[in-house]
Amino acid sequence: MAESPSWSCIGSSNYAPNSTFGHNLQRALSSLVANVSVTDFYKATVGNSPDQAIAAFQCRGDIDAEACQLCVSDAASQVTLRCPSNRSAVIIFPFCIVYFHDANFTTPQAFLHVSFRTPWAIFDPQSFKPMLTLFFYKLIVSATTNPSGRLFWGDKFKYTQNLTIYGIVQCVQSMSPGCCRSCLEIAFGQMLRDAGGSTGGLVYQNIECLLRFRTFPFFVPPPHKIAPSSAISVSTNCFPPASSNKVGSPFHRNLKALLPHLIIYAPVSGFYGETVGVGSSQVYGQALCRGDIPDDVCWECTALASSKIQELCPNSRRAIIWLDHCQLRYNFAGMVDVHDRACQPAADNASNPPNFYQSLRILVANLTSLVTQSSPNRFFATGVSVLEEAKRIYALAQCVKDIPADQCGWCLQNASSDIAGCFNGKQSGRILRGSCNLAFGVRPFFSSDPTVTSLPEPSRGESTS
Repeated sequence: MAESPSWSCIGSSNYAPNSTFGHNLQRALSSLVANVSVTDFYKATVGNSPDQAIAAFQCRGDIDAEACQLCVSDAASQVTLRCPSNRSAVIIFPFCIVYFHDANFTTPQAFLHVSFRTPWAIFDPQSFKPMLTLFFYKLIVSATTNPSGRLFWGDKFKYTQNLTIYGIVQCVQSMSPGCCRSCLEIAFGQMLRDAGGSTGGLVYQNIECLLRFRTFPFFVPPPHKIAPSSAISVSTNCFPPASSNKVGSPFHRNLKALLPHLIIYAPVSGFYGETVGVGSSQVYGQALCRGDIPDDVCWECTALASSKIQELCPNSRRAIIWLDHCQLRYNFAGMVDVHDRACQPAADNASNPPNFYQSLRILVANLTSLVTQSSPNRFFATGVSVLEEAKRIYALAQCVKDIPADQCGWCLQNASSDIAGCFNGKQSGRILRGSCNLAFGVRPFFSSDPTVTSLPEPSRGESTS
């Protein structure tokens, strides 16, 4: 997965291979994995003292059972590899925490307040700390009063025009709301002291509650936080449903486990792909956000795309969805995909379609050249063509970031060949492919400054000197 775990092998008390405690521990860890599907938190006790083994897991409250199970399975196997003979250990993944100990365990003093902070200072910390305090106060209230009972909440706030803060709070589900709130308030006091002047922080309190904040998305946004404008235009290509992708199948579980990773990691660079599973149940997925949008818009768009693709393409082993600001697909065919396609013409007609489309083709050709000459980490360009009478055409071109430049150019050329046939005289719209897309209109629709500007050709007889 995208982030490595952190772990701690606690204390000096050890057990021997094939010992009674070792067997009890393996049974306890297996019990955790077996019970993931029914709860976000589970504690298993196996055997009697002095060889009693106690193990527990807690999954983050924003992920579903499939992603939780994948995380717990990985954590349960890795914790004994990292700490092969310790009678107490903890391992922390982005999506879950797993720990085990014997009956004589007491929480070490070092684990009562586990605190991390980023090494980068936040701008104007004196203004930041009151805003962070109010933000976490609201998170704590929401986590302890929301009807889901998961004792989890995540949200974001704008610190400056160009900086968004994302944060979560969570308690183990065995706690009462009141105890959870007390734990989180103590943990936040620690966070404010240790990380109140930083761009990020994480505090675990007694392995019972946690708070975290960063300047980039790291959790799945709750549905009510997703802006409706993220889905003005929706197109999908859904391949026929297959029994191998029915709910509960290995393929379906892997798909459900994959989607949160696309949501969380795509906003970091605007593009992310990952594989989950092996063999016939393996799923490869990919998310691409438009190159001019901020990370919070990308985050919300990929979350909505994840929800919509499951709703509109149930049981499909291969599918793609395009929204206004992003696309998401899984198990697509080949490196460069021009077979998955869609056309989205708008309603307004161009006043002079032949001249309009000729100017558009020139602009798109210029953009294609710019995209293919840019870094693969970019593969995005915008432009404007100035027509007669001060009219303008605005356009953008973009490719996925895991294909060679020449294949990106070929994909964009393939898309541009549909301009006349797709739009039939319309003056705005989008041409979509699995590996690239074009968009154009007569009004500005992208947020960045145009990469290229095309001026009208001078009329005959007009001097160019």
